[in-house]
Amino acid sequence: MRTDGLAWLVSCVALGALWVLAASWRAEGGAARIAFRGLLGGLAALGLASVGYGVVQLSGIDLRWEWIARGAWPALGLAAVVGVVEEGAKLAGIVLAAPPARHGRLSVLRVATSVAAVFAIAEAALVLRGSSWPVALSRAAFGPVAHGVLAAPFAVALADATGISRPRLTLRLAVAVALAALLHGLGDWSVARPGWGRVGFAAALMAPTLWLYARARAPRLSTVRSAAGSARHIP
Repeated sequence: MRTDGLAWLVSCVALGALWVLAASWRAEGGAARIAFRGLLGGLAALGLASVGYGVVQLSGIDLRWEWIARGAWPALGLAAVVGVVEEGAKLAGIVLAAPPARHGRLSVLRVATSVAAVFAIAEAALVLRGSSWPVALSRAAFGPVAHGVLAAPFAVALADATGISRPRLTLRLAVAVALAALLHGLGDWSVARPGWGRVGFAAALMAPTLWLYARARAPRLSTVRSAAGSARHIP
């Protein structure tokens, strides 16, 4: 049985609702407001990605998954274009949907998670029509994890934007979205390769995950070192 019709659309809407509710649960700025922002931001990102693909098509670049799957190293360039379009669209969606700074950095991260989830599931709803249900449902359910992890660098940059000058923030976002696009392209290109491709895809997702882990531990490590330094001065 293939995914098609109302059943597939309802399944994707249900998955998207679960992700958005989980991201906005007990949010400081109001769960409903954060969820609504995430929904609109995700749909905006999807629309911007469609426009981006249209511009790429008009420029003479024919982006087709078959070319990425069958090509060798030159196909990595096509996969990188996909990364630029989709990560740029997600960044724009998050910027449009991000709450005011007074709501705190966690609210920005909640919205960013919702935007990535809505984008991923809406993309799956369009791309995976006609696929087998187990494959389509698993990709739709866990697609937000991959898109959220890839969006993490520029989502964190936006969350930490308070007190940072506009040129510095712009530079941070440019570097973050460039890295996200590169990892996105590398992941897409790798997953199309037989054998080692899954390892390459996992490595592309592990890079921002390890960065987030190291960043989360950095304050703790500095606190421990400060405490150890103070202890040495105690007579």
